[in-house]
Amino acid sequence: MTLTALGDSLTYGVGDSTKRGGYTYLIKKPLQRTSKRPVKVYNYGVSGDTSGQILHRLKTKPAIKRNVRQSQIIVLTLGGNDVMHALKKYGVKLTPAKLQIFQKKYDQNLIEILHILRQANPRAPVYIYGIYNPYSIYVKQAQGMKKALKQWNQNTEQIATDNFRVHFVDISALASPKKLKYSKSKQETTNPLLYTKDYFHPNDQGYRLMTQKLWHRLQATQKEWRK
Repeated sequence: MTLTALGDSLTYGVGDSTKRGGYTYLIKKPLQRTSKRPVKVYNYGVSGDTSGQILHRLKTKPAIKRNVRQSQIIVLTLGGNDVMHALKKYGVKLTPAKLQIFQKKYDQNLIEILHILRQANPRAPVYIYGIYNPYSIYVKQAQGMKKALKQWNQNTEQIATDNFRVHFVDISALASPKKLKYSKSKQETTNPLLYTKDYFHPNDQGYRLMTQKLWHRLQATQKEWRK
């Protein structure tokens, strides 16, 4: 069985202490156990890539299309860096209306990415991870952020619904852990699911959550990828 993962740093695995590729490594075990077959994962994650850059790689790197063509499962992570560009421009004044400018371009890129994937592989299911707000417990003044990202994810989910065998994977839970972590020495509250070097990427626990969410969707749609 072959799985091709394409995307940004969440596919590359930034924050994974084992440096094995985060969810792309973790998802192999349940897939192998269920399918009773070896699983090969191709990881085409590049840290910092926007949806436009991911689209460009898909268009210009023949190896990606070649592996997509032979895959039973395709997974995408994208959008987080598009939002980061919006944050850099507007900061805490970012509103849903302002983010919509970036979102429209992202939507166009995602639709084109899905079109190219379908040309290469008409039947393999595609799983698109949503995005999350890593700053939810740190930047309280960014009031519009929660609403803006909710709308962003709703758009992504709608695009998934509108396309054949494309599924949305919600990971907004990364921004709202059941228990926060408090350090008395540093007198600060942190998100136990995020990488402490940047408070942006998932840590090992965060990647386990991402894997669980993906596996849940894979189980619900296994008729599409199990022979």
